[in-house]
Amino acid sequence: MPELPEVETVVRTLRPAIVGKSIASVWTSGKPLRLARKIDARKLKASAGSNIHAVRRKGKYILIDLDRGGGVLVHLGMTGRLRLQHRSEERAKHTHVVWSLPDESELRFVDPRRFGWVAVASDVDALPEVRILGPDPLSELDLKRLQELLAASRAPMKAFLLDQHRIAGLGNIYVCEALFRARIHPRTQARRARGKAELLLRAIRETLEIGIANCGTTFRDFVNSTGEPGRNIQALLVYGRDGEPCAACGEQVRRQVDSGRSTFYCGRCQVR
Repeated sequence: MPELPEVETVVRTLRPAIVGKSIASVWTSGKPLRLARKIDARKLKASAGSNIHAVRRKGKYILIDLDRGGGVLVHLGMTGRLRLQHRSEERAKHTHVVWSLPDESELRFVDPRRFGWVAVASDVDALPEVRILGPDPLSELDLKRLQELLAASRAPMKAFLLDQHRIAGLGNIYVCEALFRARIHPRTQARRARGKAELLLRAIRETLEIGIANCGTTFRDFVNSTGEPGRNIQALLVYGRDGEPCAACGEQVRRQVDSGRSTFYCGRCQVR
């Protein structure tokens, strides 16, 4: 699933290409997306004629603000892509929403597994999906807030960081990487790690900033809005590297399963 660096990469590649342009028309496939819910095609099509005022990110959500008020929310789910292509290019299979722009380009939402979501609202920041999100780790989370969150939780550190209500945007890849950088075992109880809050915050930010600088991590599906894959896979220190030597101490990187998800860590550097 695309995480904060991948979503930020999409936003940064889209912003200079579509801000200031108007939406000529909107097409939908009519098929349901996340949780078999149908998107509101009527509201989407009613956005035609609006100018795109801004493209931004909140957690893992892409928010497209329109000049007539309101905006569009996009979540990429597991396999979603938001691509800007010329209208002469063949539409990919599993294309579900297309925004036609006046320069003969199209912004296309493609999602084979249909775990993503697209919504229109008069105030996208007021949508339930956005309101429940915790602070953004790059722009909103500070040391005091992180210390308070850690002190109040008995959850294992990995589950703590994956909870979007606490901190928005972190997913499996970057949580594993951040915990390794902070030398915290993924099953350590959150409140027991509050003494490492400053180190953890720095590790989270470093991990995310490296991911953004490398335009995200691509294992199979992720590409940015121009179709380019991310380069961050070579920068990963533990994720997907079980059996390989730890970059810090040489011990073999381990893999365990937590709540159905693979966790990668070094047993020597990250003592529980």
